[in-house]
Amino acid sequence: MLSEIIPSGKVAPAAPSKIDSAWWDEFLKNSKNFTETIVVKNVLSEKECHEMTQMALEVIRELCTRKTNAYDFRIYIDGAHKNGDYMNNHVYPYAPMVDEDVPTWVNRAFGDQKFGMIINYGEKFSHALSQRLAEYAAPLLKKIGMPLNGMCVTIFLGNYAYTPLGIHQDHKGENVIHFHLGPGGKVMYNWEPDEFKTLPNAKQNCMEIEPLLPYAKKFEFGRSDVFYMPWDKFHVGSSEELSLGVTLWFNNPTRKALMSKILDAIKIQYVNTEDLTITTPEKDLKGFSGFSNIESLLKLEDRHRQLPFKTFLKEVYQEYMYALYSNGGWWARPLSLEQSIEYNENEYEHLADKYIRAISPFRVYYKVLTAEEKLLVFTRASKIEIRYHPALVNILEKINTGETLEVHALLQELAQDWPEEAGLYFLSLIYNKRGIEIV
Repeated sequence: MLSEIIPSGKVAPAAPSKIDSAWWDEFLKNSKNFTETIVVKNVLSEKECHEMTQMALEVIRELCTRKTNAYDFRIYIDGAHKNGDYMNNHVYPYAPMVDEDVPTWVNRAFGDQKFGMIINYGEKFSHALSQRLAEYAAPLLKKIGMPLNGMCVTIFLGNYAYTPLGIHQDHKGENVIHFHLGPGGKVMYNWEPDEFKTLPNAKQNCMEIEPLLPYAKKFEFGRSDVFYMPWDKFHVGSSEELSLGVTLWFNNPTRKALMSKILDAIKIQYVNTEDLTITTPEKDLKGFSGFSNIESLLKLEDRHRQLPFKTFLKEVYQEYMYALYSNGGWWARPLSLEQSIEYNENEYEHLADKYIRAISPFRVYYKVLTAEEKLLVFTRASKIEIRYHPALVNILEKINTGETLEVHALLQELAQDWPEEAGLYFLSLIYNKRGIEIV
């Protein structure tokens, strides 16, 4: 039966009490509200270190299985960036096995080579890792708000000595919270921006590292420690020993970058980018007939066509934020069950006798479009449009309590007007996007 092969969704347990609201208060105090580099010792338990290590290896395993570096999966061997044939022949075939530890896998995959690995958007490829770090970050987000470019996960692994990127400064507003999982330790060197620029041969991605080390601040950390660094510090890491780190990027973009995100959202949702019709020259400046080429690409609904541009932008921004909040702040949406195990949303009957609940700390957000009789549902950064019924809103509110819910009882109100299949399909849509789990 289909219900027997679908993962139960039981993933990482809730974050430990150590990383709670009070912990973040102390963190913000010591980092002077995200402006100073700090190391916090002995944050993670041995159990957390082991579990998060396995979650990071799950990301690598997933990428190796898919044989893709489309999400910025980078390998460096002896400081040289490798891709293409090297990835196909020397990385993808050696995916980490379930429960394999880091030293064993590294020895099997890389032998005694000096290597470095950088993986971005790790939250997309491990449901457990995205849940665990979202649990850690939830009290912080509640305290100071959602960064407007969301959060993302980068995994650093290797024994590569200095960071292959050289001394560099991260993108504006991208602050990094690094959870160090070992087994070896790591050293990070920081330079203040104004001071660094006055040093001989100093530049972005500077590879002449050692002559500049006497001018740097040195931060050492090991397994179970948390390292924080604001975006503006010039820095380089050193990992002489084999070590693994999982970083949470807290991304406050510039206004220009935010506007680019909103315009991208408009393009994705409201422009037909598949139309490859060749345009014809504009004959004069009277009719501007060529504008029809632009107008014909727009996929605006009637309600959008009546809105002033500023109001339209605001509506797109609101939906952008609904999507971020529904995903616990993660920029990348997770792999759907359809992508992971070829789940079919239309085969929803298996849900009828099940118990479900929301996946902590994620919530489902919604917006009612009264005039169009539509309901917009935002779950794990995906938007679902469906015909409105007030019982659907009640279902979402019950899901957001986090309680375990019997599906049959949950759909009773809706079933008074709609067939039960409609309610099961609605839940199947959310389930596929990983907004709920079967208990």
